[in-house]
Amino acid sequence: MRRLRSLRGISAWFALLLSGATAASGVAVYLALVSAVDRQVDLRIETEMRDVLAGHPTLAEIARRIARKQQTRESGDIGFLLRDIRDRPIAGNVVPAKPVPIGLSTLGAEAAIPGLSRGRALRTALAGGGTLTLIAESEPIDRHDRKRLLILAAGFGSVVLIVVAGIYALTATIRANIRALRGTAEAIIDGDLRARVPVESARGAFGGLAATYNRMLDRIGELMAGMRSVSNDVAHDLRTPLARLHGRLAALARAPEAAPVRQEIVAAVAESEEILALFAAMLRIAEVEGGARRAGFTRIDLAELVADIVEGLALLAEDGGRQLVAAPAGAPIVIDGDARLLTQLLVNLVENAMAHTPPGTTIRVELATAPGEALLSVCDDGPGIPAEARERALRRFGRLETSRSKPGHGLGLPLGAAIAQLHRGSLVLEDAAPGLAVRVRLPAAGIA
Repeated sequence: MRRLRSLRGISAWFALLLSGATAASGVAVYLALVSAVDRQVDLRIETEMRDVLAGHPTLAEIARRIARKQQTRESGDIGFLLRDIRDRPIAGNVVPAKPVPIGLSTLGAEAAIPGLSRGRALRTALAGGGTLTLIAESEPIDRHDRKRLLILAAGFGSVVLIVVAGIYALTATIRANIRALRGTAEAIIDGDLRARVPVESARGAFGGLAATYNRMLDRIGELMAGMRSVSNDVAHDLRTPLARLHGRLAALARAPEAAPVRQEIVAAVAESEEILALFAAMLRIAEVEGGARRAGFTRIDLAELVADIVEGLALLAEDGGRQLVAAPAGAPIVIDGDARLLTQLLVNLVENAMAHTPPGTTIRVELATAPGEALLSVCDDGPGIPAEARERALRRFGRLETSRSKPGHGLGLPLGAAIAQLHRGSLVLEDAAPGLAVRVRLPAAGIA
């Protein structure tokens, strides 16, 4: 049987198996009850049969004994039928509509005996010829069998209903706790590292699990805060002396006595600027991943913002021998976000395309909508990024050029991904055939 992986499947199978077992138990109990009643009736008519046939009587004597039996209270509800060797009735008070087989058998309404809905019959062949049949009711009350079935069905049905209700309550409780765990996990993935699972009672199984889960999150938060604090402190502490070093190198480059080595000093100034930009990018990513900027989100028309940015970058792209084009978005696309961060996101993506494509490349900025979201795409027809290298390109300091001889520090795309995640969106790299397509999905607040 296929492995059950869902609460609904497990509950459905458990309820089905339990219902089947309960129904089978009900049928078994009913059959056992009917069998017990039949056995008691059989013992009674066998006893009466032995009493009537005691001493090997003649047919006439048997007829007289039957007459006496019919007058006694103990045998008043038993039917007798004595037949001779030619199968003609001699004595008795019942005549079944259908022949009764030799031995014990069950009779029903088809026997057409007045007042008999179900009974047992015992027919014996006599030594001198002829037969004697005794019939007794096993259902003394009309439609008692149906009522017995109703009682059993009600009893076992109640058991099934109680168990099903218990399964439903247990499943609902498990689902509620799973939803709480999932909601907390999604909130943390969304950037809210302070989210925790609500704990109703730490003594219960689910409460204890939630408390343990929260302690784990607290510990992870402490470790992440420590790592973030170390990296931020290092970046802050190094940025200040680097800024001073950059200033001194710049001042030294302007000094007349530095003329013989001015070219080397200018190169050192450029290197220090690159290092300062690297630390600034690291601090920027840490700030974005912290999620604090989300509190200042406002309603933004993404179409208008993109149009303004593309207009400002078009001349820069043209100076580099590339063409930057944007398809008109049409209607306004409203999202909740930070305009400065979204501006930096798009500028980073366009500058990244200009830095890694040859002159003559066309860079396209497209904006589209889908149900509940806005899709921002920056595509180029350059060399692109191989599929196996795209994941590395989104990691911090993940550069495709392993020799690292080209300028850049591999933080542009990771910063863009962090900004998209801050806006509860995503950034993925795809094949533009040819070139690279960077797709940014953002939840839309409204599409006018």
